[in-house]
This record gives sequence, C-alpha cells and structure tokens, in this order.
Amino acid sequence: MADKKSRLGCSIDLAGKGKQLGYLTLTWSDNKYAHGPILVPIAVISGAPGKTALLAGGTHGDEYEGQLIARQIIAETDPAQVTGRIIVLPSHNYLAVTEGLRCATVDNVNLNRAFPGDADGSPTMMLAHFVETAILPLCDVAMDLHSGGRNGEYLPVGYLRQAGDAAFMKRKLEATRAFGAPMTVVVGKTADDRSLSAACDRVGVPMIASELGGQGAISMGPYRVGYAGVRGVLAHYGILEPPPDGVPAERTRYMSIPDRSYSAMTPADGLFMPAVVLGDEVKAGDLAGTVYPLGDLTALPVEIRFQKVGTAVARKAATLVRRGEFMFHTAIEVSEASLAG
Repeated sequence: MADKKSRLGCSIDLAGKGKQLGYLTLTWSDNKYAHGPILVPIAVISGAPGKTALLAGGTHGDEYEGQLIARQIIAETDPAQVTGRIIVLPSHNYLAVTEGLRCATVDNVNLNRAFPGDADGSPTMMLAHFVETAILPLCDVAMDLHSGGRNGEYLPVGYLRQAGDAAFMKRKLEATRAFGAPMTVVVGKTADDRSLSAACDRVGVPMIASELGGQGAISMGPYRVGYAGVRGVLAHYGILEPPPDGVPAERTRYMSIPDRSYSAMTPADGLFMPAVVLGDEVKAGDLAGTVYPLGDLTALPVEIRFQKVGTAVARKAATLVRRGEFMFHTAIEVSEASLAG
C-alpha cells in the first residue's frame, strides 16, 4: 500500500519558510464524519537550510506529556533561531486525542500498530500511510513521545528499536545519547514492525521514542526529562541552539527486556495491590503484588512474583485488573557496545 498516493491533503507548505500552523485534511464519511474533512493539526518551523526533525505527540490519545512538550516547542520556537526544519504533529492521533482514548473509536485501530498504513484504509490507517510516505522521507531524525496513558506508568525512559546495520544503529545511538534520558529501554529486532519506530527504520530515519510517566495526567518530572531530551536532539542535529540551562549529558543507561519472563503477569481478575514501586531492583521470587478476587470472599488472594532479577521500569496503573495483564515490566542493563551491531 506504500506505493499508493495518499488521500490526505495539507493546508501548509512542508517546504515553506517561517512558522506555519495548519492541518492535514483527512476525508472520511460515516455517521459522525460525513460533512467535511477531519483536520489533524500540523506545524512546520523552518529557518536557514539544515536538517529536518519530526516531533510527534499524542500517538495514543490518552498520553499527554508528549502532546504538551510538542505544543511548548511550537509556541516558543522562533524560525529565526532554526537551522533546518521542525515538523510537529502535536496531536498525531487526533481523533483519539479528542476522545482522550488510546485508540480512536472511529476504527479502534492503534496508530502505533498501523504502519505502513493504507491510503484506502480507515482514518488511522490513512494517517499512518501519509506519515510514512509523505513526512518521514523528508526527515533526518524523528522523535515520538509516549507515556503510560490512563492505565499505565513508566519511569522517564527513552525507547530504542534495535534494528538495522551497524552504521544505522550508530546513528540511532547518537540520537539516543543526545536525548539523554536516565534510562533507555531497548526493544529487540523482532519488535512489532507496525510501529512508527519500524516505519522510520524502513525509511532510514533514526528515531528515539520515549515513555514519560502516565496515569492520564501530567507528571512534571518525566515531562522535564522529555522536554530536555527534545532540545538535546534538536541541538545535536544543529537545528536549535541549546537552551540557557543546557541539554542532557550525552549518556544514558541502556536497559533490555529480553523476553516475557521479565514481566509479572496476573493469573486472576481482581483488585491489584502492588508491592514495589518503579525503579526498585527486584530478584526472582520477590513479591510483585497481590490480586484480591472480586466476587468470592472465600477465594484466597493471589500473589504475583517476579521470575527474574531486574529493575521495575513500567507498571499497570489501574487497580482493577484482568487475568493475563502484565502488572510490571522489568529490565536488565546492557552495554552500548552490545547494541552497535
């Protein structure tokens, strides 16, 4: 489907100079969206010739840190200060953003599992297709800012997809160091190929993703990590000068989740009481938490235990849980040299 021409339009000139604020036009006709296009916000800030960065927030509609970091970058950036171009999709999955949901109800498709998309598909598929075919080929680097959404919480971490040859991985690692999150979680070569990270790999654009807090609210500590990381990447590529308070040091602790045995899964429905907090170091056999069944008071509480040693980097933030859900994800440290290929 990637060889088809996108059906989306754009109200601004992606190659134009200055600060342009506009929208993508996505035409869809159903019971709700039948009388005009869906308008997806987009900004382009361009100055002197240089490199191009894509900044996306709101790939999932209930993740807010990235959306507001993107809007802060739009508001504060003077094109006269820019060498190159910043393309910003502050509400990337716009319909999901307007509903405050992970996926838009118009098609219930996860945008981060929709690439390379489909020019003739549902709205989310059409948007993914436009980004992969019309925006990513313009870019030298991309950033996709996530958080845990309404039901999850993460330490403030970068996310790196370990894929590509040694030269491409070197470019990815440089971008990751420039982002400078305290930790960077590395996902393996077999990670889902329908994500924006995978789309960037196909186009040859190094991308750094992030997970910044969650619980459907702004977490200021993770927000500051994300904002500083964006400025660090833009400075590294020469697009913006570093802010007065500087950018993160180009170092990060690389962490890997080797397989599902590093995640603590609940075997029962019920109310979950965690036993650790994010950042805790755990050992095999340590208690992750307890699930209390809802309907039968004679049913014994169910203990969930970690299977491997690691650092708790993410958790299910909701208390009402469903059998089969992961309550915690843990990661172990890996060397940068092992990632370079």
